[in-house]
Amino acid sequence: MKRLLLIYAAGIMLALGACKKSFLEVPPPNVITIDGLGNKAGVQQLLVGAYHDLTGLTIRSGWWSTSGTNWIYGDITAGDAYRGGSNDGNDGVIIEHFQTVPSTGYLSDKWRSDYDGVSRSNAVILAANVAQDMNEEEKNTAIAEARFLRGHFHFDAKKIFNNVPYIDETVTDFKIANTEDIWARIEADFQFAYDHLPDIRPLKGQANKWAAACYLAKSYMFQKKFTEAKTLLDNIIPAAYGGSGSGVNSQGKPYALVENFDDNFNAATENNEEQVFQIQFSVNDGSNGGNENIGESANTPAFWPLSSFYTTWKQPSFNLVNAFKTDANGLPMLDTFNVTNMKNDQNVAFDDYAYSTYQGTVDPRLDWTVGRRGVPYLDWASPSYYGDNATGYSSYPSSDPNLGWINDRTFGGPYSPVKNNYRASQVGIYSDNYAQGYLLGSAVNYSIIRFADVLLWAAECETEIGSLERAQQLVNYVRERAMNGRMVEVAYDYIGGYLPSANYYIGLYTGAWDKETATKAVRFERRLELALEGHRFFDLVRWGIAADYMNGYLSTEVNRVPNNLTGVRFTANRNEYFPIPQQEIDLNPKLEQNTGY
Repeated sequence: MKRLLLIYAAGIMLALGACKKSFLEVPPPNVITIDGLGNKAGVQQLLVGAYHDLTGLTIRSGWWSTSGTNWIYGDITAGDAYRGGSNDGNDGVIIEHFQTVPSTGYLSDKWRSDYDGVSRSNAVILAANVAQDMNEEEKNTAIAEARFLRGHFHFDAKKIFNNVPYIDETVTDFKIANTEDIWARIEADFQFAYDHLPDIRPLKGQANKWAAACYLAKSYMFQKKFTEAKTLLDNIIPAAYGGSGSGVNSQGKPYALVENFDDNFNAATENNEEQVFQIQFSVNDGSNGGNENIGESANTPAFWPLSSFYTTWKQPSFNLVNAFKTDANGLPMLDTFNVTNMKNDQNVAFDDYAYSTYQGTVDPRLDWTVGRRGVPYLDWASPSYYGDNATGYSSYPSSDPNLGWINDRTFGGPYSPVKNNYRASQVGIYSDNYAQGYLLGSAVNYSIIRFADVLLWAAECETEIGSLERAQQLVNYVRERAMNGRMVEVAYDYIGGYLPSANYYIGLYTGAWDKETATKAVRFERRLELALEGHRFFDLVRWGIAADYMNGYLSTEVNRVPNNLTGVRFTANRNEYFPIPQQEIDLNPKLEQNTGY
């Protein structure tokens, strides 16, 4: 079945209903009474609770502030998207504008969510250590899984807040300083998981040995430990992609790029061989929305007549869309992509049926990433450029993304995000309306790590300490999939004929690279491949280019959405990380605030 882990979770929630503590109510970290959970069944119950925190949806969280997809912290801060809309949710705009302060509410939510996950992971370890009905191998496997999750939550807090405390199962006095650099402790958790987790797991969503290896490699990348990362990545990447490794997903399938790029964002084709580690979302499972991707619930086209209630957030930026232009060889315009805007319908009326989309060549990944006028939005609509209302094709909501799909174009531009959204044909199957009728919940999984990410880390390592030829080969694997995979198509007649929806043209890199060109190409490829997946800002920071990049971006983009970005500035040595929430410092005076706050 599609989401075995979460279906299993639903059963455990029912079993826990008779316990003294609610399933979602976790006691203070590491100060617990086992309450009958110090056994094999209890350890599994606690593990499910720790996995659930990957979603970011806990009893102490918000919807968007703690979303496991990190779009608030990784996309709208990176020039790939605007917060969008202009109605509720002011903290999102504050974050987009780099105006966060220690009292910004979203930050407290995020901190609590990550450390709630740490607490739940530690509870698993404590329970496993006292379980009498588990042998040493079973205990080690459960502890390894918990340490993997604990590593994830600490990693998430580290990349957002930087100066964060590390809390393991032995800590009972939580008024501890955050002056230790915790990378070594995070590495140790992933290394233990790598050493003790099996290759194949019972449930699709469970972490396995190779997910731990990939997360360990990611830890190395964030520290610029390219030698260690390169060695480990070669041990992960299968021979089919030039490695010497044997990395497999939790069901034992060797890591590979799936044939079609968009299959990574389709609830019907997830947990495939490209997925290293996904957040498992589900709907209509009896959890009353507790397992859906509620953190992305506002990041959809309106699909309804506009009002202040219809939120259209995480809107792709003009700059991001321009990045998908290709040159005469089908390659990215690394230096000139943003000189002129791709044709768009920012000021085009919704009933202008003569509108046609940009005619220049574009990377086909554009329209699996961004909803734009003149191109079908998944299977939700047929294009509006067929004649008029009387003769054109009809669909719900009756056209491709146009004026009626966006809440406030002057604030967020004309584009909509695609990757996090379900198909029209999946309504009621992979969506529900638990939240609100106009913010349908989604069951589309989110990839914390996928194999394309792994290949591009390897390419980055090669540009730093290895072979530029090998770096080019790795980038080309990713581009070749985009070149040969499914493209967004549109029906052109009444008997089932199809044509590409735009002038798609993508090519491979050839010829010798120098290091400067290789670095630029690898970083650009990460942007194209992983756009709107919550990674971009953290890449800019770890590369050490966030201030220069973002201020350059803002100098141009402010002219495109002045109602949003006027006066916005990125401050170097401050805005790379978010402030430690004041609420946490009040609770623990030993915490030291980040620089600049």
